[in-house]
Amino acid sequence: MGYGLHVARDAREEFVDRVKAIDPVFRRGELDAFWPMLRALIAMAPDRVDLSKKKSHYLASLAARSLARDDPRSAIEFLDYAERTLNPRDLTRFLLDERSDYRRKAQQALHTNSPRVP
Repeated sequence: MGYGLHVARDAREEFVDRVKAIDPVFRRGELDAFWPMLRALIAMAPDRVDLSKKKSHYLASLAARSLARDDPRSAIEFLDYAERTLNPRDLTRFLLDERSDYRRKAQQALHTNSPRVP
């Protein structure tokens, strides 16, 4: 195996290991620990297009889980974070559409749950 392949594989493995460490913290709702871990994950290897795709999908999955918890504000927060931190040129149309779909669902949930003014 060439050196370049070994380095690329290690970065992907590090990403997966960090996600495995972050997920239980997210599930427990320990936000003081979660956000610094997430920021470190998203900041790693900013020049790696393959990891940018994984980051986008992971943030979208956090948005989806937030929607499943009936927390559309957090879903939008994850999607906004993706918008601020990831280069859209690194992403596929599918990944961009995935985030757009979750944003639409979150906005609909906010609209549905907002109090109506007579």
